[in-house]
Amino acid sequence: QDVFWNHYLSWFYVQQKEFGKAFIQEKAIYKREPESLLSIVNLSQFAMNEDDDETAVEILNFILQNTKDLDLLIQTNANLMQIKIDNSQEKDYPAIDQELKQLLATYEINPFTLSLQLIQAHFLAFNLKKTEEGKAVVKKALELNLNEYQKADAKMELADILLLEEKYNQALIYYSQIQLDLKNDVMAHEASLKAAKTSYYKGDFEWANKQFKELKAANTQLIANDALEYFLLINDNTVADSTQIALKAFAKGDFLIYQNKKQEAIAQFQNILKTFKGQEIEAVTLLRLGKVYESQKDFASALSQYQQIIDNHSDGIYVDEALFFSAEIYNDELKDTEKAKPLYEKVIFNHQDSIYFVDARKKYRELRGDKNL
Repeated sequence: QDVFWNHYLSWFYVQQKEFGKAFIQEKAIYKREPESLLSIVNLSQFAMNEDDDETAVEILNFILQNTKDLDLLIQTNANLMQIKIDNSQEKDYPAIDQELKQLLATYEINPFTLSLQLIQAHFLAFNLKKTEEGKAVVKKALELNLNEYQKADAKMELADILLLEEKYNQALIYYSQIQLDLKNDVMAHEASLKAAKTSYYKGDFEWANKQFKELKAANTQLIANDALEYFLLINDNTVADSTQIALKAFAKGDFLIYQNKKQEAIAQFQNILKTFKGQEIEAVTLLRLGKVYESQKDFASALSQYQQIIDNHSDGIYVDEALFFSAEIYNDELKDTEKAKPLYEKVIFNHQDSIYFVDARKKYRELRGDKNL
């Protein structure tokens, strides 16, 4: 009956990334100690960070039902809306649009609802293709009495929408302002990464690569990994093709993904595969195609792209990703653990330097039934 064991089990399940089981323990703790929802709020964040949307939604709805704290209500609704948008199809857009309007009518336009305002702006611009309306929402938000971090959030969204409209230089101005206003902050590094990608999208590879090179040493692992990926992409394909024709075509495909034009991006990458067959750009193009298909839940097509990398580019730098992404599809989406297991195994034994090595080893041990993970 000691609540200590509930705390211990919750911690243990979080380590295993079994957030549903951790939530059961946290609810038991909350029934005995209803003073604070903090640990449950933290658990929802863990679940969202690991893309366990189903559990995250369950936890967030529990928070809504058990709090009257205005800040927490707004943030929880913002998180729920973000998950809803991330998993939506075009037929869901009118209902989401209406729900965002209703939430902002309920909680009003003020600095406390900035997260909801920026979600609405992003949704208008990137999903409904109403960029002018999206920008108007952000500009209205910037007139509020915001702190430095809130201003940076709003400017980041405005820059993102300007980039969507191919207004590269205007976007770069806002990214640069964030870098200057919040020097050495994580948000400044994020703005630097987005500025580098902006240069990359418009074909200024030399300048983009200088920025990616600096960001490889960023404190945040995600930013450092992202910067390294683009640094290698530009370097490898400049050495292989000094004219950078294939790289320009690839950057256009990446920009179409950014603009949420997935069908056009697929067509662009397929054209690259035909035009530059057997060249350096082929493996990474297959990888990008696989990721776009995954985002559309077309797992058969995604697996087909990854298999081509495994078969034809086994000595390249993208084979560990192809193996791991294939294993994840079989394990998480298709529930075919027998096909997932040997793929995880190949990452473990052949690619110890992969950033996916630790996750592959853990998943493999789980599938094998090891008790001590």
